[in-house]
Amino acid sequence: MHVLILFLLGLTVQASAPSSAFLFTDAPQYDVQAMLHGGERFPGGAAVKVFSGGASRSLAPSLAVSADAALSPDAKFVLVSGKQNPDQPWQIWEVPLAGGAPREVTFGAEDCIRPYYAAERKFVYARQTPRGFQIEIAPLEGNRPLRLTWMPGNFLPDGVMRDGRVLFEAAFPSAPSAARELYTVYADGSGVETRRCDHGPDRHSAAELATGDLIFQTGSTLARFTSARAGQLELGLPKGQYLGPVAEVEGGEWLAAYRAGAESAYWICRFPPRQAGQPVKIVGPNAFQPVPVRVRPVPPYHPSGLGNREGANLLCLNAYVSKLQQIPKDSVAEVRVWAQNGRGDAVVLGKAPVEPDGSFYVQAPSETPLRFELLDRAGKTVAAEKGWFWARKGEQRVCVGCHAGPERAPENVAPQVLLRTQKPVLMGKPGD
Repeated sequence: MHVLILFLLGLTVQASAPSSAFLFTDAPQYDVQAMLHGGERFPGGAAVKVFSGGASRSLAPSLAVSADAALSPDAKFVLVSGKQNPDQPWQIWEVPLAGGAPREVTFGAEDCIRPYYAAERKFVYARQTPRGFQIEIAPLEGNRPLRLTWMPGNFLPDGVMRDGRVLFEAAFPSAPSAARELYTVYADGSGVETRRCDHGPDRHSAAELATGDLIFQTGSTLARFTSARAGQLELGLPKGQYLGPVAEVEGGEWLAAYRAGAESAYWICRFPPRQAGQPVKIVGPNAFQPVPVRVRPVPPYHPSGLGNREGANLLCLNAYVSKLQQIPKDSVAEVRVWAQNGRGDAVVLGKAPVEPDGSFYVQAPSETPLRFELLDRAGKTVAAEKGWFWARKGEQRVCVGCHAGPERAPENVAPQVLLRTQKPVLMGKPGD
């Protein structure tokens, strides 16, 4: 009789469901590819719900639409993307987990989505701009956001990692319509880097496990990054289709949106440790974005090392070090620095000499898309970056080589450019 009453109230249950509580998004459709083609992620609407004791309840029934639940470290509050009315833009709201009125924490005419709690009572999220979704961080009390990403395209946070960095996804710069890659950035917008430089297939919807591994979606399945390996590792998962982020629960088990075939609906399923058994349905159909309800540590605060110096100092230790191509020794004479102006056009900022050991040192404009091009003595291109990067005002960035990869450690030698001078070559500004 109890189960029958729950069904009559519109609540979805599964007889074998465990009692562990988690949040999820109930939606007729979840299009995780929407950012690549400018579409709507939840075209049929969505509602964040709390699953506990075998039944579900709406977290914020006063919101017409809600999704992207993120639990506070003390497990008392939830951030969601939501709308009070269907014709309004998405904004970020904070809702008591136990129930209560949602409180709006972002404002404006632009969509704001994908929130996560950060250190110092702050939160990160993505705000839509004329050049795509950009990641911001702001205090929960007040509206003084700091922008963390500075290139055209869609940048969406996937979480705040245990070391305090923001994990995010974005289209790879050389193929913005084809594939996304995973990146990290500090909470002041400095130190942005890709998690891996193998640039494989589309990677998105990542989550960090207790081991420090990243589990993410690629195609219709899941894969893993682990610190012991430089490339992507496949997982021995049951056949089927997976959608959206994985959530780790007690015993090392996972929750994930899963369906056995394209004709069936997605359910939040529980996967046994080491994925040896078959998935067990918990709640559905049409359930996505699971978030376990449990207390966790507050992400650490990183004091910013950025100063008030104009521009960003960029030091390359050895331009001949590359994992993508063989650059002949003594073939590089100069580096040419490119940027994008306000219209998105590529413009040359200037050139700087490259030392015999491959080192160079430049100061380039900050908060601007940049890329390097290596030239020989005749001014011909030896190698060139295909994508773009940026740096913050006052940032001092060092790279090992020309696309050497974040897993590459530098040689323990002083670069010749710093033995010759400690003043970087000043680049121009991109203009309008």
